[in-house]
Amino acid sequence: MSGDELPMLAYFRSPFPSTEGFSAYRMPGSAVHGPLLVASTLVGFFLCWPHPVLRPLLIVWMLAGLYLGRDVAVLCHYNPLFTLISWAASVFVFFKAASIASFGRSHVVMAAVISGAVGTVLFVVAFAMTREKDGVG
Repeated sequence: MSGDELPMLAYFRSPFPSTEGFSAYRMPGSAVHGPLLVASTLVGFFLCWPHPVLRPLLIVWMLAGLYLGRDVAVLCHYNPLFTLISWAASVFVFFKAASIASFGRSHVVMAAVISGAVGTVLFVVAFAMTREKDGVG
């Protein structure tokens, strides 16, 4: 590990960044982060809760909503179109809740695969965000 690399768990140190001074999280910040957190948790609940063996995977969905939602909220600061897209995705989850729940009840393997994919994305993003970038330093 070189001087600029962080331990991978450092990615998880602050789920809600500071909004003091100039912060990319300041606007839109929680206006994007909150709906994404709730939508991700709902999708995880609808997919995993009907199957007792998948219930522990609900934590993956909550962590994804918390940390990936934070990263999307920061990206929304730089591109307002992402804000609209993230709100549309959250509204989609709220309006299609019955369909998502029905899919989760009838497709245990797909629910597990999708949860595994979300966990993998979270791991890869955490790994990439804590690695040294080429050409820096």
